[in-house]
Amino acid sequence: MKTRNRRLVWIAAALLLVLTIWVIWGNTALEVNAYVIQSDRIPEPFSGFRIVQVSDLHNAQFGEGNGHLLSLIEDSSPDIIVITGDLVDSRNTDIEIALEFVRAATEIAPAYYVTGNHEARIAEYAQLKTGLEQAGVTILENEKLKLE
Repeated sequence: MKTRNRRLVWIAAALLLVLTIWVIWGNTALEVNAYVIQSDRIPEPFSGFRIVQVSDLHNAQFGEGNGHLLSLIEDSSPDIIVITGDLVDSRNTDIEIALEFVRAATEIAPAYYVTGNHEARIAEYAQLKTGLEQAGVTILENEKLKLE
């Protein structure tokens, strides 16, 4: 009985370790996925149009000044960059990290931003919004924008 219990404890510990590593990797790894969309409904001027989507950064930094992330974005040669929420982390908000990233990203391509649940929970949202606007980011709040 003791051997079986010991074995179960070791299995549980190993599973917990694997789960912990997976969660940490999932929250610190950069992932690039490329999708090609073909449709007769896409106007000819948008043939080859490239969109880079950045989401859920949570104030993370990938290299100094987010250099690694910005390099991946630049290598993708985007026509626009869309930032789809959680640029900051509501539990450890650092507006300057977010704005430093955005200022550099807007030098690569025009940027568009929608808020996420973390932005909805921070008292500093007005400061973040002002900084995004000063960086030239188009902020969409309950609205849409037609690209032409």
